[in-house]
Amino acid sequence: MKLKQKILMDFLANPSQTLSGQQLCEKYAVSRTAVWKAIQSLKQDGYEIEATPHAGYHFIKDIDALDAARIQYYIPDVPVIVFDSIDSTNNYAKRLLMEKEVQEGTMIVANQQTAGRGRQGHSFYSPADTGLYLSIILRPYALTQNVLKITLAAAVATCEAIEEISSVSCQIKWVNDLFVGHQKVCGILTEATANFETQQIESIIVGIGINCKTMTFPEEITHIAGSLNVDTIDRNHLSALIWQHLMKWIQHLNDKKLMDAYRSRSLLIGKTITYTWQNETRTGIAIDINEDGQLVVQTKDQIQILHSGEVSIQKW
Repeated sequence: MKLKQKILMDFLANPSQTLSGQQLCEKYAVSRTAVWKAIQSLKQDGYEIEATPHAGYHFIKDIDALDAARIQYYIPDVPVIVFDSIDSTNNYAKRLLMEKEVQEGTMIVANQQTAGRGRQGHSFYSPADTGLYLSIILRPYALTQNVLKITLAAAVATCEAIEEISSVSCQIKWVNDLFVGHQKVCGILTEATANFETQQIESIIVGIGINCKTMTFPEEITHIAGSLNVDTIDRNHLSALIWQHLMKWIQHLNDKKLMDAYRSRSLLIGKTITYTWQNETRTGIAIDINEDGQLVVQTKDQIQILHSGEVSIQKW
């Protein structure tokens, strides 16, 4: 870790205190010049730091910019890679996995995606500065059939993280979209990478995109897209909270509490929905989400279990 990142973490740990230049020199066994250069570099990054003669450095305020060191302040042992702009954090995670061995829990975070992706080939609008786009690399703790449970866990974890850092409560539209009111504020894309020779899943990538304070959207999604609309959300802290909550649930995919938490936030249960079944559009009432994460639908003449697919609410 660079000296400026270490000093930044000191500021974050002691936001109201003045840090002595001499103390920093002694703590990190560096010269005063090295400390001064690190402070100047932080200022260039946008942090406001005031130098007081004979006292030291005071952190006036931080910035909203995504920063690996700030994220690692909350999850210090986690490899975090931050981009100002990237095609897709999931795409980068795939490339990374092809290049080298990747530590469990590695997180890729971006301020903007130029080719963000959603489920079934849909694009995910990912403008700069107003959203949070991240991917977390997991190892297959359990069998392939638990991939759906991982998506459910990611949805619950993201809701919990948002609720912990703000007053916003989200609902989950099965299987992977988060809504506030009638507006979608978050999408989740879970992808698996496999070894073609062994036919075994080698890693799972969980991609999460959140509209934190995005106010304008492309015309084709203005009717459905929305934002948390909370200016005070620290995206660095939110990234770390999502990681913490997801890793907690990953260890308990078969715990009844996961499905209880998912159902309690369900947007669909009790509502009339339309869905596609064997290339036919059907209507029914979503009556439950079973322990395997599948949607249980009551039609006029039978009960159907949906493993995946697009559903829409007929009446809000």
